[in-house]
Amino acid sequence: MNPLFLLLLSLLGITVVSSIFINPNGVSGDYGGGGRSFSSSSSEEHGGRRHRHRHRRPPRPRPPRPQSSEEPPEPKRCPVDWMTFDRTDGPWCVKVFYGPATQAVAEQLCQAQQATLSGVQNANERMQVADAARVVVNQNGGGEMDVWLGAKRRAQCPNKPSCAPLNTFEWTDGSTTGTDGFWWPANEPNAIWFNNWGQQNCLVQLVSGNSAVARFGYPHGSMDDQHCQNNFRAYTCGKRA
Repeated sequence: MNPLFLLLLSLLGITVVSSIFINPNGVSGDYGGGGRSFSSSSSEEHGGRRHRHRHRRPPRPRPPRPQSSEEPPEPKRCPVDWMTFDRTDGPWCVKVFYGPATQAVAEQLCQAQQATLSGVQNANERMQVADAARVVVNQNGGGEMDVWLGAKRRAQCPNKPSCAPLNTFEWTDGSTTGTDGFWWPANEPNAIWFNNWGQQNCLVQLVSGNSAVARFGYPHGSMDDQHCQNNFRAYTCGKRA
């Protein structure tokens, strides 16, 4: 056989063998693949497009809120020797004081307590004030007593026929509202006129020290219109807690 022909045949065999390769795992590789393997996310398996994976930034940690060193304010309270009435605008403090005074002097005495002549919001407050006044009157000789309250006759109600009883007076303390606290017995308010004092423009509560009947035969805790110049034995002060 021709030696040149044998040489060509040997070279051809080497070329064929070299085209077969064994991958590191011992499995024959893909023919013509150039030795590359492809994962399930290769671009060839997805139409030749590469998928970009977007990674969200982790949220920035928020700095801890500084703890307040201030303690919450204590709830407002009335002085220990004052009654407390819970009203829509906050606690209302009331106390009955003994001391003969006109209405104007009684108002000044209340102001010395950082208070003002007080009204009563409803029947419950009215009777609590009346019973507190009963204690005061019994500590000072007993009997019957008129107690100044914080109300005045309305300007549009100068005489009895002018207005209905519940609309004749208005509260002056800046807290008491409405007409539920008024209670007029019999013919009150009767709007008596004195030439030297004028109209009965101020309000008192009638209190009995020992019975259900107070002055004029009116019930304990009822109300009467009076001349502001009168001297009465007690007055009721009120203030915010």
